[in-house]
Amino acid sequence: MQVIGLCRFSYVGHGGYKQEHASLEERRAYLYAPERLEERFRLFETVCLPSVIGQTDADFQLLVVVGECFPLPYLDRLLTLTEPLPNVVISVQPPGRHRRVMIQMLNDARENPDAPCLQFRLDDDDAMAVSFVERLKQAAQDLEPVWPRYPMTTIDFNRGYVYRASADGLAIKPDRYPYTALSMGVVVAGGSNQTIMHHGHHTLWRVTPTLTIPDGDMYLRGYNSFNDSRSKGRGKEINVTPVTPEEAHHLKQTFNVDSAAVARAFSSPGLLPLPVEGE
Repeated sequence: MQVIGLCRFSYVGHGGYKQEHASLEERRAYLYAPERLEERFRLFETVCLPSVIGQTDADFQLLVVVGECFPLPYLDRLLTLTEPLPNVVISVQPPGRHRRVMIQMLNDARENPDAPCLQFRLDDDDAMAVSFVERLKQAAQDLEPVWPRYPMTTIDFNRGYVYRASADGLAIKPDRYPYTALSMGVVVAGGSNQTIMHHGHHTLWRVTPTLTIPDGDMYLRGYNSFNDSRSKGRGKEINVTPVTPEEAHHLKQTFNVDSAAVARAFSSPGLLPLPVEGE
């Protein structure tokens, strides 16, 4: 079964972010501020991409979406990072309605629309467990008596960590949360043009059959100075603590994310100080 992942990397379009902007120009200035892009790249390089590279099942495609106005030096950096990875595709898209653009990309990526496929989402500052694709395929196989009868069926992994990156490495808090975007997937039935982007991830349980799998740490969810989830909701209340050596080993084994590598990346100059909690 074809597996397609979607990663939006500071794509400039209408909608798609909790933080609102009055115009595309204002959004572009915010997303492409050098200090923000530098932090996003350091997180992508040390957290997100290692989890992609470490997948125990590499038979999937990850679409990394950027805007056509993405600053050229950063686009070159992104292309250089992903060039050795045959299953990672950089897609440059013009501004549009965020959800419509992502839906079209996912449907265009399907090799055979009449065959079922698996789809998932991954933010550029988050990590998925190295077993994610393997477990997603296994869950789809377990659900085969169910999903052919529906346009789309949801598979939800609800256990992981919230993390923060700094020059000290990773700080984390164990987390359990249903239907978070980075630790779920959908089975799209053959002949259906539904996608994981047709509905908000928190509302998929309302419109699709779902299976929630509560075992195993399956996600690392970013909580950093420019993280979109800080702007609203539960993100403001999270207190993380520095990883112990045992926790650092567990994160390396589970996500292929190295706390020491994170510390080295964030020890380099070029980042603004992190904001004080509550600001």
